[in-house]
Amino acid sequence: MGLFKRSKATSGLLLVSDRGIQQVKTASYGMDLVQEVARLLGSEHIRSTKLGEELTLWYAEDGPGRARSGPPNPAASRLAADHGAAPVTGPAVVTGPLLYGSPYPLGAEEITQVSGRLHG
Repeated sequence: MGLFKRSKATSGLLLVSDRGIQQVKTASYGMDLVQEVARLLGSEHIRSTKLGEELTLWYAEDGPGRARSGPPNPAASRLAADHGAAPVTGPAVVTGPLLYGSPYPLGAEEITQVSGRLHG
């Protein structure tokens, strides 16, 4: 596994929706993680935004390059704004960094830190 040696028990991602913030455990990375994010967001049209060097925010679009309509996701939009990114509409997923072009999940410590920031 090279750079990525986290187990499913200690790594995951955060699903941020109108139902709250949910931790989803995963050991996937790269394209497997992208597919898992698309499944959680319920769309094949997803976009990612790097939030600094350590986080990536994923959200669905209505179509390729077409922002989703509706009200902003308050928690995800607040996190995006902290990093100078645009507001997010609908559910969002927070993962770890993009390393060498591949997305990685969050570690246990990162999950705790990001959850705290999202609960604001």
